[in-house]
Amino acid sequence: MKNLPTTLTIFRIIAAPLLAGAVLYASTLLYSDPYLAGFIYALIFIFFVIAALTDWLDGYLARKLDAVTPLGAALDHAADKVLITCMLVALAFAALPIGLVAASVLILGRDVAVAGLREGIAAQGKSLPVSQLGKWKAAAEMAGVGAFLAFQTAALLQADGFIVAGLDMAARVLIWAAAALALLSGAQYLGALLKRA
Repeated sequence: MKNLPTTLTIFRIIAAPLLAGAVLYASTLLYSDPYLAGFIYALIFIFFVIAALTDWLDGYLARKLDAVTPLGAALDHAADKVLITCMLVALAFAALPIGLVAASVLILGRDVAVAGLREGIAAQGKSLPVSQLGKWKAAAEMAGVGAFLAFQTAALLQADGFIVAGLDMAARVLIWAAAALALLSGAQYLGALLKRA
C-alpha cells in the first residue's frame, strides 16, 4: 500500500504524453469526422480529470500512509509539470486560439525559469518551497485545461450553444488566471531567492 502514492504519480507521468498524442490524433479528424474527434476529446477529458485528481490523491495517500519521501515529492512535482506541459503544447498546436497560446507560453516559460531557479539554489544546498500562489496556479491550470477539453467535446458533438459558450469562457478565464498566477508566483520565487542570496 505504501507504494500506491508513487504508482499514482507514475500513472500521471505516463498518461501525459498519451493524452497529448490523443489530442494530436483528434486534430486530424476535425474536418473528416468531427463526431469521432468529439468522442476522442470526451475520452481525453475523462482521463485528464482522473489524472488531475491523482495529483491530490497521491499526496493525501502519502500523508495518510506515512509514505512521504523526497523521491515521491520530487516525482509528484515533476508529474504535474509533465502533464500540464504535454497538454498545453498539444492543445496549442491542435486547438487553442492565439490568445490562449500566448497564455500557455507565459505559463511554460515561467515553469522553465522557476525550474532553473530551483536547480541553481539546490546546487547551493538550499531549497525553494512551493508557494501558495504556485498551488493556486497549478489548480487553475488543471481546471483551465479540463474546461477547454470539455469545450472542444461540447463544440464537436454539437451541444447546446449556451453550454459551448460557457465552457469556452470558463477555459479562457481559467487559463489566463493561471498565466497571471504563474507570473506572480514566479516573481515571488525570484524575490525569495534574492533574499537568500
